Amino acid sequence: MTPSRLIISIITVLWIKGVDLSKEKQVFQTPAELLMKPNAEVSLNLRHEIPSYDTILWYQRSARNNSLTLIGYVFYKIPTIESTFSGRFSISGDGEKSASLHIKNLTSEDSCEYFGAARIHIHCDSGYEAHFGQGTKLTVLEPGQAVKSPKVKVFRPSSKECRNPIDNEREKTLVCVASDFYPDHVSVYWQIIQLNVTSGVNVIRGENVTRGVTTDEAALRKDKVYTITSRLKVSAEDWYKPEWNFECIVRFFNGTHDTDYKDSISGEQGPDILTREKYLRITRQAKLSYSVLIIKSSVYGAFVAFLVWRLQSSAEKQNH
Repeated sequence: MTPSRLIISIITVLWIKGVDLSKEKQVFQTPAELLMKPNAEVSLNLRHEIPSYDTILWYQRSARNNSLTLIGYVFYKIPTIESTFSGRFSISGDGEKSASLHIKNLTSEDSCEYFGAARIHIHCDSGYEAHFGQGTKLTVLEPGQAVKSPKVKVFRPSSKECRNPIDNEREKTLVCVASDFYPDHVSVYWQIIQLNVTSGVNVIRGENVTRGVTTDEAALRKDKVYTITSRLKVSAEDWYKPEWNFECIVRFFNGTHDTDYKDSISGEQGPDILTREKYLRITRQAKLSYSVLIIKSSVYGAFVAFLVWRLQSSAEKQNH
């Protein structure tokens, strides 16, 4: 087995195990996203600050093949390119500090994710892990196809939605659809915004909602544009709060910067659902009413007893 093939095996195992300690180990990859025209040239960069690490590797992951394919690596200042990538791909730099992946004469086949990783060379391996950058998503734009921002729409829950069969809780599902965009450089987020009736100031409940959120793993291509769907499940109790606003945010990269596109709906004035808070309030009111009733009954009983005693006393005096 050649050194490069052995590197592929080791890195693939580490990737499957989820080894990605970029922030902890100070590994930085730029840029995060790129939109390029055909036949252009692009450079991706990886920098690390890990002592004793002497090798930087570059990998490709395509939409058709979710596994990582080794493009090549640089050991100290000596680059090596796999035969399948030789010609248009090259690597430069120093494995101890930073390295760049260069791609010339871009084609649609180069539209993939690219990952750089830092590690100690295989000949000096002592069980050190590889540490990956955050990745770069590269799209080579199709000829004649213009960048197009998404249209975002949030749909209300179905009135026929049933209870959750797992915990029997009443739930409502909100659906967010982002459509008619190109290319597929999008991220979807949810936020719940509560209107403060007293001050009129909106308050975001948490940075981004994650609980109950299910988003398509990848945007769906139809004709020349993409669509992606995200769903947010909330309790019926939360949905029946008109002061709550459920907002779907679609972040789209247009080639130069990210732009947020939003849509939202407000909760409804729901039926009279007995919530825990309402139950406790009703219970407290019932206890108070019962206590007042007992006190009134006791006072009334004492008053009746007093009248009976007075009547008996008057009757005894008349008999004497």
